[in-house]
Amino acid sequence: MLFKNVLTFIISAVLLTACSIFDASESWPRPLPAKKYFESYYQSSVENHPYQSLDDYLNWVKIFYQGNALAPGWLQLTDEVLQEIPANKKSAYEIRMQALGQRIGAEWSLDNGVRLIDTRSASVWSDALLEAIAMNELESFIARMEEDVDNILMGSLNKDEIAFTRYYDAEELEFF
Repeated sequence: MLFKNVLTFIISAVLLTACSIFDASESWPRPLPAKKYFESYYQSSVENHPYQSLDDYLNWVKIFYQGNALAPGWLQLTDEVLQEIPANKKSAYEIRMQALGQRIGAEWSLDNGVRLIDTRSASVWSDALLEAIAMNELESFIARMEEDVDNILMGSLNKDEIAFTRYYDAEELEFF
């Protein structure tokens, strides 16, 4: 009997969590960029429409920014970057991180079969961004990242070319 109650509780908790993650009817979260930007991006991505509804797309945008149990979102990554920036440069970096987030998140949130930026690319950029902070190379890395995002979206760079070693040598990684 106890096992049945515990199992029922776990299943209910998982289902409720899943419902809250994919509830498009809730209001647009305040720290995210304007919903209209993403609605417009979705509308212009006609090849995506057969695979994904606008509500599904917007839910993935929220996940990109807010994260999930497996990965932090863009908002947390931006906060980590801004903590390492001198006060006189925070505003400029915040604007750049917001612009990168919009461009990456808008594309990443499209259906897997359509998008040009995937989870692996976003993860590489996240790891390399943290490495850039540790190596005091944030300015040059963000410029390179902006260029790579532009090139992917223009079709002159393939998402498969995005690897940590594109930015840093593997030997430079410190595991302990």
